[in-house]
Order: sequence, then C-alpha cells, then structure tokens
Amino acid sequence: MKLKARAYNGHLVAPASKSHGQRLLLLAQLSTQPCQIDNLGTDRDTQAMKNALAILRSNENSAQRALINVGESGFALRTLAFVAHCFSAAYQLTGRGTLMQRTHWATIHLLEQLGLDLAHQNGQLPIEVSGSISNTILEVDGTEGSQYVSGLFLMAAKYPGNWQITIKNLNSAAYFEMTLATLSQFGFKYQRNGATYTFEGAQDLSCPKVQVEGDWSSVAAHLVGAAIHGKINITGLQVASLQPDQNLLKALSDFGANFVWENDSLILAESTDKKPFDFDCTHQPDLFPVLVVLACSATGTSTLRGIHRLKNKESDRLAVMCEALTAWGVSYQIKGEQIEIQGTGQIKSAQINTHNDHRIVMACCVVSLLSPDAQTLDDVESVEKSYPDFIADFLRLTEA
Repeated sequence: MKLKARAYNGHLVAPASKSHGQRLLLLAQLSTQPCQIDNLGTDRDTQAMKNALAILRSNENSAQRALINVGESGFALRTLAFVAHCFSAAYQLTGRGTLMQRTHWATIHLLEQLGLDLAHQNGQLPIEVSGSISNTILEVDGTEGSQYVSGLFLMAAKYPGNWQITIKNLNSAAYFEMTLATLSQFGFKYQRNGATYTFEGAQDLSCPKVQVEGDWSSVAAHLVGAAIHGKINITGLQVASLQPDQNLLKALSDFGANFVWENDSLILAESTDKKPFDFDCTHQPDLFPVLVVLACSATGTSTLRGIHRLKNKESDRLAVMCEALTAWGVSYQIKGEQIEIQGTGQIKSAQINTHNDHRIVMACCVVSLLSPDAQTLDDVESVEKSYPDFIADFLRLTEA
C-alpha cells in the first residue's frame, strides 16, 4: 500500500483500550454477579479474549481438557495461562501467527512455581497445564514484563489460599498497577508492604457496570503525526489514566509540540522547533516505533532508551525499525541499552516490510509526512489486531 500524508487536521474519538477492555472481560468472568461492559473494542485481541473466555465457560466443571486459542494476543495468553485454572483442572493454550514463534519462559516458570504440571514445545506454544496449585508463597521475577504477574493476581484473587507474593525487577509496572486498580474496582482487598502483597484468595468480586477507557497506545501514532505537522483534537481519553503510553505527552512536549486539555478533549498542535528529545521506553515499549519516527523529524540527535524490551514482541521491533532507518537514509547508533537517532526532518521514500506488526504499520504510515513521495508498505492488515479503523482514520485525518 502506498501512502503519502500531507498534514494532520481533524477530530478523532479514541478507540477503546484493548489493555483495559481485556482486564474487564477477565474480571467480568471471575465476578459473582453479572457485569455490563460499555465501549468494548472490536479489535482482534479483544475478540480473541472473548472467544477464549467463552470456551472456558462452556468447559467449566468438565472432566475434558479445555482447548484455549488466544489468537495473537500475548496478554490473553499470559493471563489466561493462570485464570483458566479457576475454571478447568487441565487445559491447553495455543494461538496463531507470530505468537507461535515466540518463547514464553517467564509464564511457564511462574506456572511451575505454583506447583502446576506443564508440557510445551521448548518454551513455545502449545502449552498444556494440569495438576494442582501447591505453593501460594511466591517470589516473582518481573524482568520480562507485567502481563504474567497480572495473570497470577487475577487468578489468585479467586483461588483459595493465603497468598504472599513478592515482585522483583518489575518492568511495565504501570500496567500491573492498572490490573490492581481494576481488581480493586471489583472489590479486591489486599495489603502491600514494599514489593510484597498479601491477601486471602477466593474473594467475592463484582461490579455491575464498567466502561472501557480510550486507548493511548492507539492514538500515539496520530499524536506524533500532528506534532510533526498539523493539529488534532482527540476525545475519549482520560487525563488521569494509568495507561503508561500517556507518557508520550512528555516526549511530544520535549519535542516542542503544544497541547491543552479542554473539557474532555486533548488538542495538540505541531512543534515549530522540532527539538531532539530523550525518552525511556522500558515501561512503554509499544511507543518505540512511533518515537523513532518522531526522532527522524527532529533536528538533531534524539535518544531512545530501554531497547532491551523490544525483541520478543510481534516482531523484533529494534531490528525492524533499524532496517527502516537505513531505508530512509537516517543515521543512528546503538550504544548498550539505547539508540541515538540523528534526525534531519526529512527521509527518503522507501518500501517497508512491516513484519506483520501493527505498531510498525502505524509508525510507517505517519513517517510519510517526512518523505517527498509515498512510502510503500508491504502489508497493513495487522492493524486489525489492535485498531481496525486505523487506516481509515489516518486517511481521513491526513488527506493521504
């Protein structure tokens, strides 16, 4: 697909957050009372979670092993790996696409730490889980992220036992805080002492009605595009959201973009200075591709840190974006855990392999603001994973 954006201009209603919506779906399943969820997204990951939970409901109390397909949703995999034990004594987790090529050692090791029996393909799917939980006093290594930690807590809130969980080296901590806040919305009670959490399991969880937030991850590409050239008005976001990708506003401010909140709208206008910036992606790795684009548009050297978090995603995002930088004629250097990008405000037109990664597609659409002619993307279908209307919204907002 060939794309050449001119400038951003217009209004956007933020799509529903899949990270928030999937948490609400899990808790509605664990709830003792019916729960109405408003503004649930139509993205593939949310649908995959809904389908997987339907399988668990149909298989509850059955002697047969539940077969759970999570599609390409890493969050569904890492949470249902634990939550499924509340409904089925034995289950198999599988998926499709790039999720089948990724390893899941952190999730596997934590399940084994609980005392469960596992069979897997050298760390890859499918993963079979059976047995009983025999250990409720745990020390969890959160180096690989927070999703499997969220899964543990969602399960433990409903599973009988005196739980004591200590978390060390937690990455993407804000997403875990979102899980705790959502659990608390459903009545979850716990005590915290530093990095250690204690609580009784088998709690009654319920909330009659909830609403899914707008998604900061999805609007990130549009915000970056408007900061480069144009203006955008976005409704549906929460100022006090726990979604870590709202930290994008700090990078955009450092870049020189101007934004203001008016009632429920975020209004952002382009930077006239295009200043280089320094940003740590450790706790918000999904922002990396669009921040590479922002760095290309700056005049000078920008630094992106925390690049160790980028390899085991839908693609190796560091390698893919370095490949794109080379194609665009942009100089860069990798130094340990950071990449330095020498932006000039202009790039070459190029053909880009998006590696079936929705975040790469979004970033490479926006980068067409900087090229003299169109960027050619080999495939854009992967945006269905998180933001099905992205291309339509992008074309409308940029007159591409």
